[in-house]
Amino acid sequence: MTVGCSTCCIPRREPETVEPFLSHLDADHFELFLFNAWDKKEVSTVFTGYPFFSVHGAKQACVILEEDTEKGKDLIIQDIDVAHKVEASTLVLHAYNSLNESPNLDHIAATVNTLQEHAEQCSVTLSVELIPHMAIKITDLASFFNRTLRNPLFTVDLEYTSKYDCLDEVLVHAPHINNIHVRDYDGQWIRDGKRRYLKPLEGILDFPSIFSAISRSGYRGAYTLEAPHDTQEEINSSLEWLRASLKTHTSPGSSPGSSTHL
Repeated sequence: MTVGCSTCCIPRREPETVEPFLSHLDADHFELFLFNAWDKKEVSTVFTGYPFFSVHGAKQACVILEEDTEKGKDLIIQDIDVAHKVEASTLVLHAYNSLNESPNLDHIAATVNTLQEHAEQCSVTLSVELIPHMAIKITDLASFFNRTLRNPLFTVDLEYTSKYDCLDEVLVHAPHINNIHVRDYDGQWIRDGKRRYLKPLEGILDFPSIFSAISRSGYRGAYTLEAPHDTQEEINSSLEWLRASLKTHTSPGSSPGSSTHL
C-alpha cells in the first residue's frame, strides 16, 4: 500500500511550473496528470527522476476514441509512451465518453485490447477509470470491462463511488483494482455551473468507514490524492492525513492481484 499524489493537486498548470513542486511533496509516488494541451514530447523530458506510479491519460481520449478510432488509438499510444519514459507502471484511461447515451462498449473494449500489446512492450498496464456515465451504472461498466478486457484493471474514484453509493458493489472487483483516487464530496457536484473538486475533509465523506471497507475487500494497492490544493503545505497536510488514516483504518497484509501492479 502506497500513498501518492496526482500532479493535478498542484496549483500550477504548465509542466515547467508543476515539476519544481514534486521534490517538496511527501508522497510515496506520483500520478502525472496529462492536460489536453500539453506537449507530450516536452512532458517526457521535464518529468524525469521521480517515482511515478501512474500517468493519467488526456481526458479527451475517450471522446476521440469513439469519434475516430485510429486517432484515439494514436493519442493513447502517445500517453503509453509518456508513461514508459517517466517509468510509470500504469496508464489511467478515460476509455468511454460519459456523455454518449449509447456508446459501443464492445468496440471500446476491443480497441483497448488492441492497445494492450504496445502497453506490455512498454511495461505499462492500462487501468480503466470507472467514471460516471449518463446512461450506464458504474457497477455495470465494471462488470462489462471485467468480462471483455484481456487484462482488466480499474482505477476507482471515491467521490464517484460516494455520489452513486456503489463502493461495496465496485469492491467486488477488488482483485482488478490497482489505483484509488482520493478526494471528498459534499453532495454538490456542480455549483454555479462549475465542476467542484474537494480536498479531503472539505466534504462529508465518512473516510474511516470507506477505508475500512476497502481494507476488508483485500485491496492493498495505491491510493492517490486527486484534488486541487492551494499550496505545497496543504498538499503535504492532506498526504499526512491520508497516510495516518490508512494506517488506522486498514489492516496489514497483502492481497493477490492488487499490490502486484505497483
